[in-house]
Amino acid sequence: GFLLAGSVQTVNGIRRSGTGGGTRVGGISGANGTVTDTIKKQQKQIEDLLKEKTKYENSLAQGDGNSKALNDELQKMKLIAGMSEVKGPGIILTLQDSKTGPPSNRQFEVDDYNIHDVTIQRAINELNASGAEAISINGQRLLNRTAIRCVGPTAQVNGVPLSSPYKISVIGDPATLEGGLTFPGGFVQWLNSYDPAMVKVEKKQNLVVPAYTGS
Repeated sequence: GFLLAGSVQTVNGIRRSGTGGGTRVGGISGANGTVTDTIKKQQKQIEDLLKEKTKYENSLAQGDGNSKALNDELQKMKLIAGMSEVKGPGIILTLQDSKTGPPSNRQFEVDDYNIHDVTIQRAINELNASGAEAISINGQRLLNRTAIRCVGPTAQVNGVPLSSPYKISVIGDPATLEGGLTFPGGFVQWLNSYDPAMVKVEKKQNLVVPAYTGS
């Protein structure tokens, strides 16, 4: 009985706070501006420290050949693991909630006119299948264990609440990545069937995908 009562209170609390599932309505209740700014500053500090650490590692490897070989292997593993910044050509995929919504006679489809975690995950799957080498969403580096999930009106990536528009930076061959999204019946055409303004693909020759800064 105590367990049941506690569960009911927890569910009611989640509903009141707006952190449960369901339709996303209104603004960003879960992403307090001050907290978001603090997170960004701390991530920048972590990123700077990681770059400094890599400098020290490279300096220590200036000695004998064995040290250099070990450091080369270390830097390669850090790149694969997402612990290093990556630069190169690629694309920027921008996803955003529709500003118009469905026609008046199809209001039951309103949920389809918002970008959800499953929408982002579908895009990531297509990009990985097209040879993506490194991906970030609004500055959050994706690892193979990164969770993307909706919490109330926000999408969380690496536990950090993000809001629309979602800017997905991808390193890889621009033409191949674009083709993997724009083929007939593919991801872009699917979103265009709701609102063409919800998706945009831009090819870039110089992109930067930041290092992972989580624990």
